[in-house]
Amino acid sequence: MNNIQKAMELGQSIWLDYIRRSFITSGELEALIGQGLMGMTSNPSIFEKAITGSSDYDADLARLAGEGLTTGEIYDAITLQDIGMATDTFRPVYDATDQADGFVSLEVNPLLAADTESTISEGVRLFNALGRPNVMIKVPATPEGFPAIRTLIGMGINVNVTLIFSVGQYRKAAEAYLAGLEDLVSTGAKPVTVSSVASLFVSRLDTVVDGMLERMGLENPQGWTAIANAKMVYAEFLDIFSGPRWKKLAEAGGRAQRPLWASTSTKNPRYPDTMYVDELLGPRTVNTLPIATLHAFLDHGEPALTLATDFKEAREHLKHIRELGINLDTIMDTLLAKGIESFSASFRSIMAGISSKAAQLAGGDKALCMELGQYTKAVDQTLESIRDDRVLARIWSHDHTVWKPEPSGIAERLGWLNCPENMTGAIPRIEQLADQAGAAGYTHALLLGMGGSSLAPFVFRRTFGVATGHLDLAVLDSTDPSAVLEYTQRMDPAKTLFIVSTKSGTTTETLSFFRYFYNITAMAVGPAAGDHFIAITDPGSALERLAWEHDFRHIFLNDPNIGGRYSVLSYFGLVPAALIGMDVHTLLDQASRVAENCVSSNCPVAGDNAGGRLGAAMGHLATAGVDKLTIVASPAVMAFGAWLEQLLAESTGKEGKGILPVDAERMGEVDVYGDDRLFVYLRLDGDDTHDAAIDRLSGAGHPVIRINIKDLYDLGGEFFRWEMATAVAGHIMGINPFDQPNVESAKIQARVMLEEFKKEGKLPELTPTLEENGMVVYSSRKWTTLSEALNGFLALAQPGDYAAIQAYIAPTEGFAVLLDEFRTTIRDRWKIATTVGFGPRFLHSTGQLHKGDRGNGLFIQITSDDTTDVPIPDETGSDVSTVSFGILKAAQALGDRRALLDAGRRVIRFHLTGDVADGIQTLTREIN
Repeated sequence: MNNIQKAMELGQSIWLDYIRRSFITSGELEALIGQGLMGMTSNPSIFEKAITGSSDYDADLARLAGEGLTTGEIYDAITLQDIGMATDTFRPVYDATDQADGFVSLEVNPLLAADTESTISEGVRLFNALGRPNVMIKVPATPEGFPAIRTLIGMGINVNVTLIFSVGQYRKAAEAYLAGLEDLVSTGAKPVTVSSVASLFVSRLDTVVDGMLERMGLENPQGWTAIANAKMVYAEFLDIFSGPRWKKLAEAGGRAQRPLWASTSTKNPRYPDTMYVDELLGPRTVNTLPIATLHAFLDHGEPALTLATDFKEAREHLKHIRELGINLDTIMDTLLAKGIESFSASFRSIMAGISSKAAQLAGGDKALCMELGQYTKAVDQTLESIRDDRVLARIWSHDHTVWKPEPSGIAERLGWLNCPENMTGAIPRIEQLADQAGAAGYTHALLLGMGGSSLAPFVFRRTFGVATGHLDLAVLDSTDPSAVLEYTQRMDPAKTLFIVSTKSGTTTETLSFFRYFYNITAMAVGPAAGDHFIAITDPGSALERLAWEHDFRHIFLNDPNIGGRYSVLSYFGLVPAALIGMDVHTLLDQASRVAENCVSSNCPVAGDNAGGRLGAAMGHLATAGVDKLTIVASPAVMAFGAWLEQLLAESTGKEGKGILPVDAERMGEVDVYGDDRLFVYLRLDGDDTHDAAIDRLSGAGHPVIRINIKDLYDLGGEFFRWEMATAVAGHIMGINPFDQPNVESAKIQARVMLEEFKKEGKLPELTPTLEENGMVVYSSRKWTTLSEALNGFLALAQPGDYAAIQAYIAPTEGFAVLLDEFRTTIRDRWKIATTVGFGPRFLHSTGQLHKGDRGNGLFIQITSDDTTDVPIPDETGSDVSTVSFGILKAAQALGDRRALLDAGRRVIRFHLTGDVADGIQTLTREIN
């Protein structure tokens, strides 16, 4: 017996809060019904994502638009068809339960929420249009909705009373139902023909209350307000539906209006993902679950009779919350208003989405187009294999065997799948921090992080800029002393909010940044220094403890089941995004649409599952030797490549395999590219900068994937699309895309170097193989001239190799331009792919691939003497410093070199003792 069936044995029906056409036609819904699923709910937001995020409805959209139907009529036709199909699928459940279950809910137009008569008319129209007895019409629990509920029930129409937040609302919903049944009985009809549920929205209450408790510094009362509120509603249900009024209706055949728990996905990573299912299980109730929560409940839920217990404790908890000065009545009224507003916004959005999608179909536009030439047939076969092996369905159900037989390193890294849904509930808390920061007089923010913690904020700042009245964000992810000093001189600590961002809470660079800037801030503002810092980390990390000790302004605890490079749509990306004034609602909405596109019911063969299709192409081409994924982007979205570089390199570069992301490489003539290139063109609408070059490459037979981006917020969808594609590619390549087994090698070697420094007072010294004109060369063989050393090293390149330039110098725009010229010259002369990374930050990006791929890299290390240095405090509040940033950077360069050599990689190091710019230009000139 599975957990759905166990819940049913205990008296609770499990419903699904989800709908889309391919989910029904593919047989997935029927399969869940076979596991015990008893009903389904829908809303405009669900339909919006299904219609605009997939090709399920494209044929109907094109046909209906061609027939001249209005947008509203198109929406009506589509939703009625889906609801009709779903109710027919649930009809055997309805019949088998003697009409007690098997219902599917359809919402009246939320724009009519304040109009009783129009709500009634719409409810009647929808019910009659569908002509199925197991349809429920959703009506909001508003003052205008209650008389509509009574009227519809009195007419024998099933009603789902939605958007209930308070016990008071529930009483009115129950009263409307009872009065409606009495009206029905008075006509001589039998009440057994009508059913109703009263939907209490659960998690949204905790989201608000927990945020208020956290700001008070109170942790213990968190996480139970919504459950306590539900228990009070259930107590009210037991009372109402046991009294004399109800007994009379029950004797006439009436059915109790069951409480339904809605909004039951947890929004706080500290809470179990099945908390609002496990804690709210009791007889004569319904729980409607998002599909991710349903799968979680099936996998590890703990069904037990929990609902009808602890009523006294629940009352005491709610009393305590009120005594703390938290006005629950006001909160619940606000949540109702926001719920109506949200559903109304979704309804307006779906109207716009349908109109846009119809126009897109008419114009023949596609979000993703693959021109794979000779690889087309093989990729098509790969797509069929993905379909036949149910890869996407298994990914969504968190099945680790998609990648490896054992769950370790996978099962605890799949939280990114649900970020677009789960993080929506966290938006108010994030936006509140942004508002408070502005009100407190902060003008700037400095993010202290590396890799997955820093790349998404970097992309956001470069792409979206800073909205008026918001904080100007900078990202520090370099241990180069001049970079640290630049931000020291640029920032006014009194007006700067520092974001300390690390998943593990132990990242050496991040904690070094923290100690340094905390001391500077304490000198400037005194004991209030902690108010200038926020933390983003995993629960229980060392950083969380530091944040409490130093009285940080705010601590955001992320879902620990999300890996760093997959964390862009979590707190790690969204908090910095909100601080610069981005619309995080829209960003997550776009991600949700693409997530909907990537679900298993959208077949990558018959449908348009872009994550599956992109992953199949990447994975197959990589196994065929086309493993240099070259990112070409419109200038406005060019920064996206920095994030994508880490995702691909760290996820796929292992076990002697890998996809090398080639980011920001200048476009060249067709003949400079080898047959190991896959070009991905991220094209922003209206920008034709690279159109001609990409057309030439495609015409010459190079595989090209074109991704059309309508506006900047489409990047929200791209983040998710590439995460899913990378997961699929990992399956095809036979690797675990969520671990990073070789990252530690460079860190271990760096620690060895630092220990020697602490013991000997100096770092290990290398033996030069050549010194010429202010440049020292370190290589595995001796060369007689600089030109011979550089060109002799590059001559080692074989077809399919690449050159990685690792620049342990100041990460300035000027040096980046010179390095670009250097890499381009190498590419054009030797016809190999090139990458550039500033050290040590690339260690958290491409470093894994450098040690874990098939060993086809040529590594050119460029180091220099630091003109100045900055001490790293051993502890906050102390001037004692054992190591400086310059020493740390030098140790990391030495450690990385040693790790590369230990992995059998080809490495040459050029140390510039003079002017760095002149040194880079000299290297460029020496290429022949």
